Amino acid sequence: MIVLDTDFFSSFFKIVRLDLILDVTGEERLVIPETVYDELKRTSFFDEILLKMAFSEDEVSEERYILVKKVDLSICDNFIDLKEITSLGKGELGCIVLAKEHGAVILISDRHARQIARDKKLKAISIPTFLLRYKRERKISVEEVKGIIKDLREKDFYAFSKEVEEELLR
Repeated sequence: MIVLDTDFFSSFFKIVRLDLILDVTGEERLVIPETVYDELKRTSFFDEILLKMAFSEDEVSEERYILVKKVDLSICDNFIDLKEITSLGKGELGCIVLAKEHGAVILISDRHARQIARDKKLKAISIPTFLLRYKRERKISVEEVKGIIKDLREKDFYAFSKEVEEELLR
């Protein structure tokens, strides 16, 4: 299972590449917790995203490949300390809870949230790591990576460090 946080989801949605995540991971659906869904409601492109969302496994299809899952944030108290809980957004917490419950991989941009997830022995992957992993596995070409970097920069104002960009384009 692949769980996406709001920023990672939004970045790939803005460049019209959510399909890439499905293609390279072999997953049939992307999962977001309802807390990410709530954050996405505040975006200017929510109506467009809504057309791709399913709210139960039965609704998942080629057109509706984003599954919104309910999440109980109260279980955070069992494995995340209060200081960490208060330092994260609800979307990030929802992703961590789903990953913990289902052994899922989290695609998440926020460095602090990623580190907390990793401290809890969860797999949490940033955009650069995602691109690098699948480039190395030859599931994404260098030309595709170049286009993704350009699109993320232009459409989402996403900035890669010089070192990371050089590594991605090698």
